[in-house]
Amino acid sequence: SEPRNEKPPFTIKADDEVAKGRFANVAQVGSNHDAFVLDFGFVQGSAGWLLARILLSPSHAKRFHAVLGDTLARHEERFGRIDPGPTL
Repeated sequence: SEPRNEKPPFTIKADDEVAKGRFANVAQVGSNHDAFVLDFGFVQGSAGWLLARILLSPSHAKRFHAVLGDTLARHEERFGRIDPGPTL
């Protein structure tokens, strides 16, 4: 499908600390009937830190899955295959 260039009907604001972003090298996904839980963390050596926990409704998780898949496919078309690397 064609990308939509429509302007969203809202503005998302972020504090400076949030806007800087955080690097996560580990992620875990869980779910129950009502929500999907995405945990993002950073592991260095034998220590790890939970950086963010995001809860999504099942319908938002489904749309996130679709847009992430599309974005990964475009990235690989542009830059080449992504090696998923080892899992923890």
